[in-house]
Amino acid sequence: MNEKKIELWHVPSPGMELAEKLEEMGLDANDLAARMGYTPKAVNDILQANCRITPDSAIALEMVTEIPAIYWLRRQMSYDEFISRERIKASLSDQSLWKKSFPSEVVVREWVRYDKGDEKSLIPLLKFFAVASPQAWDRYYKDARLKVAFRISLAEVKDPYAASAWIRRGEILADRDPMEKQEQIPVRKCLKAALPEIIAFAAANKALPKRAKNITYTTPEADVVDDCMTGLQEICRKIGIRVLFVQNFKSAPIHGMYRWYKDVPLIQLHDRFEKRATMWFTFFHELAHVLYHGKKGICLQNIEITHNHPEKEDEANCFAQKCMLEAGFEV
Repeated sequence: MNEKKIELWHVPSPGMELAEKLEEMGLDANDLAARMGYTPKAVNDILQANCRITPDSAIALEMVTEIPAIYWLRRQMSYDEFISRERIKASLSDQSLWKKSFPSEVVVREWVRYDKGDEKSLIPLLKFFAVASPQAWDRYYKDARLKVAFRISLAEVKDPYAASAWIRRGEILADRDPMEKQEQIPVRKCLKAALPEIIAFAAANKALPKRAKNITYTTPEADVVDDCMTGLQEICRKIGIRVLFVQNFKSAPIHGMYRWYKDVPLIQLHDRFEKRATMWFTFFHELAHVLYHGKKGICLQNIEITHNHPEKEDEANCFAQKCMLEAGFEV
């Protein structure tokens, strides 16, 4: 049976339920206090939800009401959760501008999904990024705390909101299809051995499919699924490298990214290159980072961001040009 999501509009405090039980038992607050060994004020605080039911008071209530202590503790936990959620909703209500900073495409593409009548909520967007608040998003993505081998900041990017959505979408897709953790040296050895196969595959896939206006991969509106992309993914997966294709945004036109994500080298590419040659150059550029630069870095292509080691970018460009020539592309 499929479990349905139940939205609780109001959760009564355990004190309200206790008051009903006392009425049923024909007791008042003073009677309960005497039977529990508590002061009348302490019992009234429980009844008015001015204090929480603790394990000790739950056991005392069990003795008097014959209702198990675990029931009272669970009712207290449900009420606490309800109050906390309401407080958090209230704190987020004045931060709608943060939500509007993200491109509307994240909803159109169904990366972020809202229930009917809940379109103004920030909760689905926060869950997409797996952060608890807009402030946490700022600290993680803009204050140089993006978790990679070393910390980077998207603060200098023209549109950090769109860039972070593109990066996060790749993480979500990667989590849906786990790979075994990899070690840097074995991956490099496997990559060197498989490089001729990859270049030959590129040489055999220089042209777009006849019906394709541009490269498209695994998108709902796609008319053509490019088999070249799935083939490239399969070759790289055997090596221990994950390759993902994620549609970018006009305000953050990232062509590619290299990073290690959960101990797996990840190459994330845009899925709609107008030219196959551009896609292959970007791929080989990111592949160079896997081969030469290990875990210590994250690189974003075709977007303004400060690189700590520009010489590594030059090295990756040279590697990509060499591979392109070997595959028969004009460089």
